[in-house]
Amino acid sequence: MNSSLRNHMPERADRFFSGSGSQRSVARTLYESVADLPLICPHGHVDPVLFADASYHFSSPAEFFLIPDHYVFRMLYS
Repeated sequence: MNSSLRNHMPERADRFFSGSGSQRSVARTLYESVADLPLICPHGHVDPVLFADASYHFSSPAEFFLIPDHYVFRMLYS
């Protein structure tokens, strides 16, 4: 789609929801109930205690950026 056409087409707020009216209604209700919550990804390689314990301190930048996520560690090592 060219940019001039895209500028004239308004984006629908529920464009990612089902076209079915009843499903879209449920999806919109569920979305609105969580839309303002912080994003929490259930798939992660970081120990949740790092986020839950306010007194936790990292001993080094590597412990913060590299060690918890083995994908980052392996990428930098290779």
